[in-house]
Amino acid sequence: MRTMYHLKDNMLAHLETDKAEILEARYPDDMLHEIVDGWIPVYHFELAELLVSKPSLGDGPSDYGLVKQEPTVWDILTAAVYEDLLQAASDWLSDAQDEAGAQ
Repeated sequence: MRTMYHLKDNMLAHLETDKAEILEARYPDDMLHEIVDGWIPVYHFELAELLVSKPSLGDGPSDYGLVKQEPTVWDILTAAVYEDLLQAASDWLSDAQDEAGAQ
């Protein structure tokens, strides 16, 4: 079963692999958005598994600007997963930039 923990962990491992490229990018935040978008499951079954692993995703995103007008439950869930992964990626970037600056 796919879980949010594993999805996030795998995405963070991907970020570590591409760390140098991300940190050297002119707009690393834009790069993060692109990477996070690629980690969002597209199949409803996989989104449902993520919801089972983290029921708070059912509350939807805190930023409803991420959701289209008249959304389906899948649109809301997709936006919540995106927001969750983006927060983890943003935290990772902040830590990576701090670490690079300290060296």
